[in-house]
Amino acid sequence: MPHSIILTVCLISLAFTTTAFAGNAPASKLTVISPTAQTEQNPLVVIYTLSTCPHCKEAKEFLTTNKIPFINREIDTDEEHLSTLIKIYDSMGVPEHKRGVPLLVIGNKIKLQGFNKEKLLNALKEVTPSPK
Repeated sequence: MPHSIILTVCLISLAFTTTAFAGNAPASKLTVISPTAQTEQNPLVVIYTLSTCPHCKEAKEFLTTNKIPFINREIDTDEEHLSTLIKIYDSMGVPEHKRGVPLLVIGNKIKLQGFNKEKLLNALKEVTPSPK
């Protein structure tokens, strides 16, 4: 993959994220689940990231710390993930110059570009059924 695309995606992600980097969570500490492990209490979160993006690392750390199950899809280490991310942005109608990472897909319904804790928590509440 051309380095200019990776750099552009990472630079764009900086424009969408205003929170400071909280730290480094080792990859072994990240919670990764399979699509079949989705439950009503734990909606599936898929996060598209760059392996070198500090905002992506912050988002993954937040998900891990808060025990929110997720699948991490690094677009710079897997061409298929990059292709899927491009298709998602195409379906959202996001112009190429405004695309970035992280992109979170919550419950296959809500797509959030950039990392914002409050928006993420609100989206999780929206897709999580209320107890009966």
